[in-house]
Amino acid sequence: MSDKAPKIIIATLGTRGDVQPYVALAKALCERGATVTVSTGEGFETMIEKAGARARPVPIDFKNLLQSEDVQNALHSLRGMIKAARKNMALQKDIARALWEIGLEEKPDLILFNLKATVMTFVGRRLNIPAIPTSLQPVMAPTTEFPLPLFGLPDLGPRMNRWSYTIGHALMRFGTGKLAKPLKDVAGAEISQPGDQMFGFLPDGGKTPILQAFSQALVPTPADWPEQNWSCGYWLTDPETDFEAPFDLLAFLDAGSPPVYLGFGSMTSQDPEGLSRTVLAALETTGQRAILATGWGGLSKQPLTGKLTNQVHLLERAPHSWLFPKCAAVVHHGGAGTTHEAVRWGVPSLVTPVFGDQPFWGARIHAIGAGPAPIRQKKLTPDTLASALRDLERPDYKAGAKKAADLIASEPGARGTAEKLLRYLGDQCG
Repeated sequence: MSDKAPKIIIATLGTRGDVQPYVALAKALCERGATVTVSTGEGFETMIEKAGARARPVPIDFKNLLQSEDVQNALHSLRGMIKAARKNMALQKDIARALWEIGLEEKPDLILFNLKATVMTFVGRRLNIPAIPTSLQPVMAPTTEFPLPLFGLPDLGPRMNRWSYTIGHALMRFGTGKLAKPLKDVAGAEISQPGDQMFGFLPDGGKTPILQAFSQALVPTPADWPEQNWSCGYWLTDPETDFEAPFDLLAFLDAGSPPVYLGFGSMTSQDPEGLSRTVLAALETTGQRAILATGWGGLSKQPLTGKLTNQVHLLERAPHSWLFPKCAAVVHHGGAGTTHEAVRWGVPSLVTPVFGDQPFWGARIHAIGAGPAPIRQKKLTPDTLASALRDLERPDYKAGAKKAADLIASEPGARGTAEKLLRYLGDQCG
């Protein structure tokens, strides 16, 4: 590779949890001399630019999309999922076209993409540069040790566990194939080349590495994974030490023992008031101090009354890296980012999953002894939640979370991954 700074484009689509770890990787790459562009949905430009990278947004706001009625229904029923997929197909095609155009305009030396941006494989083929897939969940490489984590499946046994990836990958190819069709007029040759677009492209025709960006503390590397799977650890952001916390939050934290954090991230609820009533009733039973993060609408923003006024604090948002170390435990939806952030600080978790990979992360938290068994959000009651909140106080859960935190601290993370990528790129272009 020449002495000029390597130029890298990262394409990742989704909510904050799908973007923030890639921004952490972008920052680490920039600190090591790379020029990095991050292409994702609208609304993340400030975060990206603060990391030293350049933002190239595509025409979608995932926060607004997730709060739409169609997508809300998709989170809670198969019929809703099918309807939302059909309605949003035109939007997805526009995004695929935008990523194609951005990739050709940027002319990078290396492309990194997540599974919602596999169109970047075609860009890699057109430019004859490496296009490398990445994943925040263990969904790319089949294994006999556990089933595909996207469907909330129990352990099916070695043979069926591996077979679940065959089925899941076939469904993914069906979806990505539909998104490729609008590009045929401009990328026909690249689309018709042999090779699976999910698995990227290398100019020499070899197998691409797959960046497995999650911690071995939660998912030990399966014995049957091939060599091209790079165990990166999760790409955690640096703690936000310059966060200026509101006075009322600081006062609440200083007023008593460490609270329990309850928040559901980007998972807007079909019934925020009902979920809030369940949470508050459980807290009234346990008497625990708590912070309720209203976030994107998972919990109601209605003011507190009675004795809960002093026991519970309502919060719009605060950086997890700032807040979680100050908490006794975390109750959350089970997104990969929140799960890793809680474990990172040695804090026990209770996962209340809604869909996708969330049940998998909840099961992993329980399997490593860092929290109780997950409870589906739709099955939460004041009694089941109160019981789980008491359970979170067990010393062995704290010990399990601390053991996992020590392993996370030893993993490559964003910095180690950046260094390995730059060495790899140098070898590829040498």
